[in-house]
Amino acid sequence: MKRALITGSSAGIGQALARQWAEQGIAVTGIARRKQQHDFPMQAVQLDLADLDALPTQLKQLPELQQQFDVLVLNAGYGRFGGIESFSYQQMQQLINTNLMSNLYMLKHFLPDFKRRGGVDIVIMGSESALQGARQGAVYCASKFALRGLAQSLQADCAGSDIRVMLINPGPVRSDFFNELHFEPLPEESFALRPEAVAEQISAALQQSRNKELLEVNLQPPKRGFRKK
Repeated sequence: MKRALITGSSAGIGQALARQWAEQGIAVTGIARRKQQHDFPMQAVQLDLADLDALPTQLKQLPELQQQFDVLVLNAGYGRFGGIESFSYQQMQQLINTNLMSNLYMLKHFLPDFKRRGGVDIVIMGSESALQGARQGAVYCASKFALRGLAQSLQADCAGSDIRVMLINPGPVRSDFFNELHFEPLPEESFALRPEAVAEQISAALQQSRNKELLEVNLQPPKRGFRKK
């Protein structure tokens, strides 16, 4: 691996993965909606992936994205929870645009080059919410269930192109994912995964031999428990 493109690289799993790879000498380009603060070598791109009207043009024109990447990590996303009726239409659209549609747009842009070159890995950040629905999670789970279907179908479509697809389904991760939510994992370390640990698991999975099957990695902390804020 020489060049990696990571979305959602400003915090959490994305930032941890960018840091680990940069420290290994991999050229990392990171996309995030907000301005990124980092103390490791990374080419940072400030881009709102949820702005679907502008995204195709930006993907074609931003010079930082005109590279031949070996790995694409589709990690951008956020959580919002509540009954469907508690969401505005705009809130639903924003979440689906960020968690699902932006990934489809990214793939549409990069796949032709990936298929021509081969030897490329695509890592899609799913969630335990891609495996099981939950109370007040209808909109968020819908976005993550869709990503699992996307990963499964993408692997089938790329079977003859030497493109490997990986789906990562972590449980609770201690990150700013919970900053705007009304709940969070219990404070003891065993109730949430560390972003660095998830990043290490992704790196380890990428070291496995290439095959034509979807590589799905499910990760959970030792214990489970949440508290209201």
